Amino acid sequence: MPLFQVWALIRKILLSTALLFILLSLGGCSRLQTSIEDLMSPPVLTQEQAEIRDALSAVSGENDIKYKYPQNGQYRSSFIFYDIDSDGSEEALVFYQSASKGDSTWINILDRSEEGKWISVCETPAPDTTANIDFVSFEHLLDSDSVSLVIGWEDSRNSKTVLAYSYTGQRLLPIFEREYSEIAITDLDSNGSTDLVLFTQQAQSTLVFLACRTDSGFETVDSYTLSRGIVSFDSIQQGKTLSGSNALFLDSTVDLYETPFQVTDVISAKPIEGSSPVLVNLLDNETVSLSQNTLRPAQNLFCRDIDEDGMIEIPTVSPLPGYESVLDENSVFMITYNLVSSNFQFVPRLSGVINPQHRYMIAFPERWLNTVTVSVQPENGEWTFFAYTGDLQDTSTPLLKIRVYSAKDYHDKFDSDYFQLIGQKGLFEYYAYIPSSQSELAITKQELTEEMFFFLD
Repeated sequence: MPLFQVWALIRKILLSTALLFILLSLGGCSRLQTSIEDLMSPPVLTQEQAEIRDALSAVSGENDIKYKYPQNGQYRSSFIFYDIDSDGSEEALVFYQSASKGDSTWINILDRSEEGKWISVCETPAPDTTANIDFVSFEHLLDSDSVSLVIGWEDSRNSKTVLAYSYTGQRLLPIFEREYSEIAITDLDSNGSTDLVLFTQQAQSTLVFLACRTDSGFETVDSYTLSRGIVSFDSIQQGKTLSGSNALFLDSTVDLYETPFQVTDVISAKPIEGSSPVLVNLLDNETVSLSQNTLRPAQNLFCRDIDEDGMIEIPTVSPLPGYESVLDENSVFMITYNLVSSNFQFVPRLSGVINPQHRYMIAFPERWLNTVTVSVQPENGEWTFFAYTGDLQDTSTPLLKIRVYSAKDYHDKFDSDYFQLIGQKGLFEYYAYIPSSQSELAITKQELTEEMFFFLD
């Protein structure tokens, strides 16, 4: 490569690096957010940050510090600012490793002195010498006045342990500890205090534990067994049921005959007068067995508040007219989003089809149910909605065609004369063609754009 090209390449790399640093520095945060684990020291942008760095170096006894940060959750920084002692001013929590202390990760809490300087007031190690940080959360576990620090730790074997700490008298005191595969933090029993719901995978089943405030402190009060081994936890949403109860809507992947399927469980906590609440699965109990009705191909069809009414709906699937099974890879199927009634029955709220590749849904008007089906053209991905006459090849009564283009794709002028833009998301544009029709199943563009077409994500 000629010398002038080498220098041009070097200059380009330097400019890109400088631009990246500026963008990270101007991310809208007034305080340091160190999110690169291999940084040997955080960027010193303010006097406050320099004081925190110096105070941490003093207590660790060295300047060679490796900062650690949570991998998940709301807080993704090595430096977290929060009023953990509820005194009206924020403390700084720092996660780090230092050569003099081995492989352990340490939590250091710094506070301001009377002179306004940052000083280290508390330090404690992770429970395992190889621990990484899964998440950090601040919750009211014991009462509404005190803040509990909840940290998920992960060791070198990928085993996770949650520890909840009470910060009292400048000391971090463990108040709860338990292993978990997945965790949800919510007021599941609707009593005004925060609970921890922990899921633990086993070979043929999954254990669910409920931990909440008791007269003795904060502890595990009940457990429940899901009679299936979960391959992955795909989505856990907190929401309301039709009866107004708090619940966790768990979408997970399971293997059936070496084929991945998604399934839904709805976990709630039933209050018991004079005793601790008990876990219940609203879809599987002594009265009903509805979880099996939620089995569906693994296409990331999750529970959601599909109609934005404040309650979470659960997806179920069934073949569209002309298709025999939802298991056929070429099948297009109907998705129905349901609420769970107080007597444990599905109440349908919305039905339609979802394009799993481009993540949009066409909600069917009532007159389309059981009368309209869909065909897909593999060559261009066009979806055609038409009146079903008993033969999937008979598309003589087309009602709607949907095409998706990348903004960089070539658009045939002939198509542009018929297809109209109805939506845009990222680099993709969504076009629809509504043929003229005298059929009672015909729709208008207004009906399509205002009532039927919407993005899922």
